[in-house]
Amino acid sequence: MPIAARQRAQAIAARRGGRHTLAVPLAPRLAAKIAERPYPAFLTDPTQLTNGLGDLLEAVRPDGVAVTVADEVGDPAHREAALEATRRLRATVGDGAVLLAVLPASPELLDHVKAFLEAGIDGIVLTGEVDAGEARTIGNVTRFHRAMAHVLGAGASGLPGAELVALDAPAPKEGLVLTDCGPDTRIPDVQDWLAAVRGA
Repeated sequence: MPIAARQRAQAIAARRGGRHTLAVPLAPRLAAKIAERPYPAFLTDPTQLTNGLGDLLEAVRPDGVAVTVADEVGDPAHREAALEATRRLRATVGDGAVLLAVLPASPELLDHVKAFLEAGIDGIVLTGEVDAGEARTIGNVTRFHRAMAHVLGAGASGLPGAELVALDAPAPKEGLVLTDCGPDTRIPDVQDWLAAVRGA
């Protein structure tokens, strides 16, 4: 019987043995397109964001979704919408999907991490240059919540790396695997990527 996505995330977070893959498209634009909502408004409306990400999960069946857009987290409206979407999705998706927050390095990073963990996020993906001491603190805080902490790209400061695999060049992978989805990404493209990364 396949292991549920959230249990795989917890196994990765605890660095337990076994080969686990979590394939997650970074696809807020695709979610907005599925929901037929204008993208900027989609990011700042918690109901639209929740429903759109839920529709994405149903249509594509990834192992999880990212509730944030890293370059928009500085906008309080997007951040608050993403936090509320996390709370709502956590109550509805169960163990079947992981929820990720992609967060950029910033003076408020640790506060943002704690807020998303309290909302029920399963994993944090850090982008940009994160201070080594802060990265260790974030690793400790996420482990306490049984959540993952990764950096985008090669691992650094004791945190593992989340691999970014191009949508048009997928291959079987292990660990947390992400792909960027642009405004013209089609659902079948993402489904093909998921199948290839999972080795299906």
